Amino acid sequence: MSNICYITYQSFPSSKANTIQTMANLKYLIKNGNEVELIFPLREKNSSDNLIDLQSFYSFKENLKVTGTEHKYPFGKIQMFEKMFFIFSHAAWSRKIVKRVNKVYDLNTLFITRSEWVAYFLSKCKLNLVYECHQSSKIKSLLIPLIVKNKKSKVIFLNELLCESFNLEKEFNPQINVLHNGVDTEYFQENIKKEKNSIIFVGNLLRFNKDRNIEFLIESFKNNSSLDKYKLKLIGGPENERTRIDKLIFENNLNENIKTYGELSREDTILEIQKSEIGLLLNKSDNLHSTQFTSPLKYFEFLYGGLKVVGVDFPAHRVLPFAENILLFSENNIEEFVNCINSSKNIESIMKNKLNSISLDLRVKKIIEIIQT
Repeated sequence: MSNICYITYQSFPSSKANTIQTMANLKYLIKNGNEVELIFPLREKNSSDNLIDLQSFYSFKENLKVTGTEHKYPFGKIQMFEKMFFIFSHAAWSRKIVKRVNKVYDLNTLFITRSEWVAYFLSKCKLNLVYECHQSSKIKSLLIPLIVKNKKSKVIFLNELLCESFNLEKEFNPQINVLHNGVDTEYFQENIKKEKNSIIFVGNLLRFNKDRNIEFLIESFKNNSSLDKYKLKLIGGPENERTRIDKLIFENNLNENIKTYGELSREDTILEIQKSEIGLLLNKSDNLHSTQFTSPLKYFEFLYGGLKVVGVDFPAHRVLPFAENILLFSENNIEEFVNCINSSKNIESIMKNKLNSISLDLRVKKIIEIIQT
């Protein structure tokens, strides 16, 4: 058993995929016999460090020590300086927290973080740490080479393309790892009946405050009679974007084919996935993260739920595990999209015994192994 301190600049509770991923990883760290503390800033109005609140929101029962810290730095008050405020606030909070934990925890403690600033300050203290890097940025490019100068620092990149983008020196190879996301198998039920010709999209309807190209799906259904037999479920918020999408659906007389569900609980989301036949990976090519560096949680849930996967032909989707089973279409190409949907019936679902390799339980075991190596 190890003492693990997970420090992150994320906000909890939240329906964002990154917080769901973090909580799922923490759950399996505990299940593997470790004592875990989560430390994060109370930086949003609805932020809570109440364990019962978090257990209810994320649907887990494990006993997790939760420490939320007051954080009064400015956020978004002056829009043109919002990004600068965020960077300054993130760095200042990270420095303060690392200074505190360095006095409290002993050298045997294992630290895990998704924050580049937390990782940087922990590395300066020569502590055992794993930094999970899920995105690229100029600041990360500056900090990661400094982080790995501490031989006790390990970096996990979410996919191979993200790892390669940092061009790290070969001498750091023993400290560098690539681990895709995984699936929390405990939410899945046995013998769930599939709804014939059902398609599902799961996720925030906005990405980086921009639309996810849901209009493309509406246009596809509007202009192709071969999609008339399909029913599309859109699961996710925010509510104002859902309202806008509902209006488009109504204006195009597609209420019989497309339905929005808003944000659902984890159990209900997984149930809707299991009832569906086809899962969609949809993004726009207006940012590198979407095209190169993503490893979507929903993809692993689609596979484990026995769905056929149809996705935009982005490099990030081509390097996913079992990528050869994804039916890919060119961005905004309605004809190719429709062909993928109709030909999905010819694709065999992956056998469950092969999907054990994408479980979050196995992913967490690998993280522990990386830390202890």
